[in-house]
Order: sequence, then structure tokens, then C-alpha cells
Amino acid sequence: MAMQTRDSRARAMLRAWVVVLTLALLAAACADDGDDGASPGEPGDADAAGAEDDGDAAAQPEGDPLRIGMATSLSGAIALFGVANENGAQLAVDQLNDAGGVLGRPVELIVRDDQARPEEGVAQARDLIISEEVDMLLGPVSSGVALAITELTNERQVPFIVHTSNTEALMVEQFNEYMVSVVPNTGMEARAQGVDLADEGFSSWGTIAPDYEFGQAQTGTFVETIQENNEDVEIVEQQWPELGETDFQPFITSLLGSDAEAIYSPLFASDLVTFTRQAADLGFFDQVYFTALYETDALTELGDEYDLSGIRAYSRCPFTIDNDQMREFVESYRDAYDMVPSDWACMAYDAVNLWAQVVEDNGTEDPEEFVAAVEDFSFTSLRGETTIRGLDHQASVPSYIGTLELDEELGMYVYTDLVTVPAEDIWLSEEEVSERRGE
Repeated sequence: MAMQTRDSRARAMLRAWVVVLTLALLAAACADDGDDGASPGEPGDADAAGAEDDGDAAAQPEGDPLRIGMATSLSGAIALFGVANENGAQLAVDQLNDAGGVLGRPVELIVRDDQARPEEGVAQARDLIISEEVDMLLGPVSSGVALAITELTNERQVPFIVHTSNTEALMVEQFNEYMVSVVPNTGMEARAQGVDLADEGFSSWGTIAPDYEFGQAQTGTFVETIQENNEDVEIVEQQWPELGETDFQPFITSLLGSDAEAIYSPLFASDLVTFTRQAADLGFFDQVYFTALYETDALTELGDEYDLSGIRAYSRCPFTIDNDQMREFVESYRDAYDMVPSDWACMAYDAVNLWAQVVEDNGTEDPEEFVAAVEDFSFTSLRGETTIRGLDHQASVPSYIGTLELDEELGMYVYTDLVTVPAEDIWLSEEEVSERRGE
């Protein structure tokens, strides 16, 4: 699939550990392709992650394991994201171990369900840090949960990498030096959409968003950006369903009853799936232009049951990104889980590998060494060459916008004509970050 970029992104040479990993993957491609008995959505054995048990394999890791803790949502309305988080992180851990571990030691992933509740997220994160003595923590799905965890990780001095929760406040007002983000934040996503859609020819817009930190922040920035770029744009209707809403008909009816020609939405996961089904049954997509966060898990669940052709959608890390590392990752992920990876799996995978590379470069898992090294650290992510900005530890990851088209082979809609909006075009400037922090 063709991929358009707005700038020319230089590709740095891969670090030595990536070379080792690639060789392991190539070796696995030559191995017997027999069924390992794993069920869809469950990890297979080491071969599924790209390793072979032969004389040419990397040395087996030894010693006490390095432990990664993950508090994510494995139940409730956004469990789709949490399961994908776990799958992506586990695949990264399996591949690291197959390639000799980190610092020659095995890596272990310990996952807990935060139930998408801030108090539960803090309780699980505290137990991971104190009882399990994890060396780093991976971030949750919910921005509300992530905001609650930040104080704990700062107090306990544990590296905390967020890869799904993305309210801009995490890396601006609530930032601490142990935090890193490998996901485009709410402001970045909303600005990309606002600029892209300002010239679509619609002056009358409506919005529908989940009524909590993420939805409020992203919608607010979208409205601000689209009106800055097109003074004729008017917001005529806004709807705020609760996260986990099951009956969207009153919200859909209100939107259709307004004068809105186009609707913007950061609904996601099961909420977006439910909304799409109910909206399609009411003829919503025939009456208004609609754009939303149609990520892979939602598209997988929707399959081909409704005609979504031509919808302009946005994504954080679609598996149709056209580069070698994404293609290799998709192949490994499908081997391990018998499905294509979602954005949430991709970004969790990137988070684990970022931590591993920093630790390998440092020669130690010491958190203070991690903090010192991660600033301005560059690595090759699934999205290309990526740098962690020193001021706010925000990764220079882009936002993606594309058109949905049916993939007959997969039986689901996928992103085509993918446009990459570079981080440098959509993140806050360093001056703006400092101003918002009151510095």
C-alpha cells in the first residue's frame, strides 16, 4: 500500500541488538512451520517469536530476571486495548529472551488488570513495584489511570513508559523525569486531525467523545485547531456519552437532528464498535461525514458487516505502515497470535524495546541511569527513527490519517493511502511546554 510522508525521514543504522534479533527472525523463517498448539490471542512457543533451539541460537539468558510490570485494562469496555497491550509487550519480551535477554539476563512480564479505575490502577502499580520489585512499569489504557499512577512512580523512582494513555497533561503539567511516552498525545492527534480536516469543505461540525480526561482534552484541541485553520467552522452540536455506554441512539439522534454536516469523534474500542453498529442501522453514515479513531481491534471486530469504505480515519500505529521493521513485526505477531496487530500491541512492543535498548546501552537497569540516558535517546521503532525529546520525554512519533477500504483477504477494513503527520508539526513547542508548566 502506498504511504505518503510530509518530510524525508532519515534512517539511522540499527543498534547491535536489533541486528541480532533480525538474524533470529530470519532463522525462524527457515524453521518448520508446524502448529504449536497456541490459540488465537495466546503466545505460542519460542519459535513463534522468531527463535530456534539449535547450535546457532543466541546464548540463553542467565541470572535473576529483569521484571517489567504492566497495569492495563483486561476487563470492561476497553479490554480490547489491554489484551493487545499484553500481547505486544509479551512478544517483545519473548524476542528479547530468544536473542539472549537484556544484559544477558532473562526478561519477565508481569501483568495486572487495573479495571480502568484510577484507584485500582494505583493499587496494582504499587503491588508491582513493592511486591514484585519490577524494574520498570508500562502504562495503562486510561489516561485517568495513568495520571493517578504518575505520583507513585516518581515517589518510587521507577521508569514509567506510557504507550496507550495519552492525555497531553501527562508529559506537560504532570510530567516527572521517570516518565516516557511513545504514543502521540491527545494534542498531537487532535492537531493533526484539525489541520487535515479544516479544508474538507464542511463549516458545520459536531463532536461525540467519551466524557472523561482523554475525550475532553482531545476534542477541545480538535475544536481549537480546526477553527484556527478555518474561521468559517462552527461547532453546532457536542455529545458526551460515558465511557462504556451501550445505548448510543439518543446521542446519534441528537447529532442527526442538528445542522452538523460532519462529525469528529475520539470514541474508541468497544464504544466505537457499538456506536458504529447502532449508527449504521440508523443510516448515520449516509447523512453526515464521519471521522474517528478506527484502530485495528475495532476494525477486526466490525469485520465486513457494515460498509465503511471511504471513511477518513486516524490512527496511532497502523499495521499497514510501510517499512521493514513493521512487516517483520506483523509476521511475527501473526505467527504468535493468529491475528494482525493493533496500534496498542505495536506501541507496547515499542515501549519494551525502547527500555531494553536504553538498559543495554547503559550496561545497567539502574533507574537513575535510565533517566539520564533516555533524554534525546534515538531508536528505531515500528514507526521509523524515533527520538525522545529531552524536555518532556515525548517520543517523536507521528499521527496517521488514512482512508478505510475493505481487505477481502482479512475480511476487515484497513488503512490505505496512509498520510504521516510528523511529530514536529503537531507537538507543543518547547516554549509552549515550559509556559504551560509555569516555568
